[in-house]
Amino acid sequence: MAKMNKKKFNIKGVFDGIRFSVGAQQKSENEIEETLRTDHFQVCNTVRHGFPYQPTAVAFDPVQHLLAIGTKTGWLRLLGRPGVDISCCHDNEVAVTQIVFLGNE
Repeated sequence: MAKMNKKKFNIKGVFDGIRFSVGAQQKSENEIEETLRTDHFQVCNTVRHGFPYQPTAVAFDPVQHLLAIGTKTGWLRLLGRPGVDISCCHDNEVAVTQIVFLGNE
């Protein structure tokens, strides 16, 4: 298995990113840039299949309709509406033992 790059994450930042992506308004046709630049592209690993390996914790938020799955190796995967699929991990390979969605936080 190839070693994946691990990034620090803040769960609040993940949720803020979801909220902004859902509520973001699209540009009008007049504001679309038609030239491609290198900063328009990002290289990343996009292949993820099925249910996470060795799950240790699961939580569902009925308000935001999000499913969170934590694994033995420290990965957290958030699944929601079509297009909402976020993965992040701890710096150390520490098992995710509990996931709790906080209301109004």
